[in-house]
Amino acid sequence: WNSTLSSMSISPILAAVRSKFFPILLFTITVFAANAWGQKAAEIKRIDRYVRQLTTFVEKPSARLEIYADVSKTTKPRWRKFRSEKSLEKFRESNEVYEIAYVWRKNGKVVVVNFTFSSGSGDWAHYVFHRFRGDGSLAKVKAELRTFYGRMSVERTYYYRRNGKLITKRAKYLDLSTRKTKK
Repeated sequence: WNSTLSSMSISPILAAVRSKFFPILLFTITVFAANAWGQKAAEIKRIDRYVRQLTTFVEKPSARLEIYADVSKTTKPRWRKFRSEKSLEKFRESNEVYEIAYVWRKNGKVVVVNFTFSSGSGDWAHYVFHRFRGDGSLAKVKAELRTFYGRMSVERTYYYRRNGKLITKRAKYLDLSTRKTKK
């Protein structure tokens, strides 16, 4: 056996494998990668279409908005429900609030939650918009951090499968004033 192997040249065997199987292997990998990318792109389009429907729903006057705010003055949160934006603004005339949640339900289920977080000094604000499917699974999160530190805005978008796995994430860094891309 050893004498047979030593008398054979390995180089022609490798050349045959490369010439016959490598293109097939490369083609197979390319087809699977393209298919996976196509499925991912299709899922993102479906999520964006659904999110546009939710935006239309939220903008309807009949859509019931729930407002919650952390009214604690300590590190331990104490969330309070407000009847309307007017009642929240009236409360804010004498009490500062740094965390607010705007919640919309459709058919009794939470489908949209917009959070606003800010600092006491007012030098940054973070807006985080969650979009949920009717089954309760998270579909998309869009977040924007605006800060005077570096005078920039950081926009992040996350897409999720029904099972909770991240499909993709995107980030943009923009100048706070001009909205032009920043490194």
